[in-house]
Amino acid sequence: MLEKANVRVIIVQLDETWKEVLRRAEYPRNVQRVLSHAMVAVPLLASTIKFDGRLTLQARGSGPVKLLVVQAHADGGQRGLAQWVGEPPEKPLQAVLGDATLTLQIESGKRGEVYQGVVEAKGDSLQDAIDHYFENSEQLPTRLWLHYNGDQAAGLLLQQLPLEPSAADSRDREDDWRKVSLMAATVNSEELLTSDVTTLLPRVFSDDDVRLLEVEPLRFACGCSRERTSALIQGLGYDEAKDILQQEGQIEIICEFCNSKNVFDSIDVETIFRSDAPDADENTVH
Repeated sequence: MLEKANVRVIIVQLDETWKEVLRRAEYPRNVQRVLSHAMVAVPLLASTIKFDGRLTLQARGSGPVKLLVVQAHADGGQRGLAQWVGEPPEKPLQAVLGDATLTLQIESGKRGEVYQGVVEAKGDSLQDAIDHYFENSEQLPTRLWLHYNGDQAAGLLLQQLPLEPSAADSRDREDDWRKVSLMAATVNSEELLTSDVTTLLPRVFSDDDVRLLEVEPLRFACGCSRERTSALIQGLGYDEAKDILQQEGQIEIICEFCNSKNVFDSIDVETIFRSDAPDADENTVH
């Protein structure tokens, strides 16, 4: 927290979490770049709000990168994937994604509420697109910077906080915001990727009272399970599931996020659909 300027500063540094994503698919360099930026942007954005569910960033377009999905959960788990064809360019973003929009979706775990915001895929990078979203919305003034070096990804977010109703605003908030934004822009890629945040922030914002809050760990986590996969098969319906078994001999479902594989044979399928039936009388013998 920058106490004088009343600005929130958030830094995300991904090392092992990003490497876990790379272990699951052989992404070309430029696909890695846009996916890494999304992997950093989502927890940055998630940390600015209080929620008990998950935040998802998704882009589906006509460009070389056909699909981009990153999810961050309130407990620090996150996952991401990209689908592509050919060798995408490095930029601009519209050449990478084609005719696409970025959808930000917040799902509340307890209340089941869903909120969506749409970011136009324009500018040189994902950073530009998200900056454009905040500039043209009624959200709090927000800026972010995203960096990637192959093995690591990192990002920095600034957000101006609202004043308390009783607070007397004796400072020029616009000048303060402009000043801290210029300071944040001086942080280069290497510093953001490798520096200890506890020394980096007080040095960069030396004119302000920097209050450091606790570190929150992030990790790669996929929500897939055999139970959820069974629910997918239930959604197909018994007849379609039996048709797949007749054609393939088994039903095989691979999670695109983590590459885990679940295989179901005819006995498994019968068990899945039998568990949906009403309980039989306890004296009935099967």
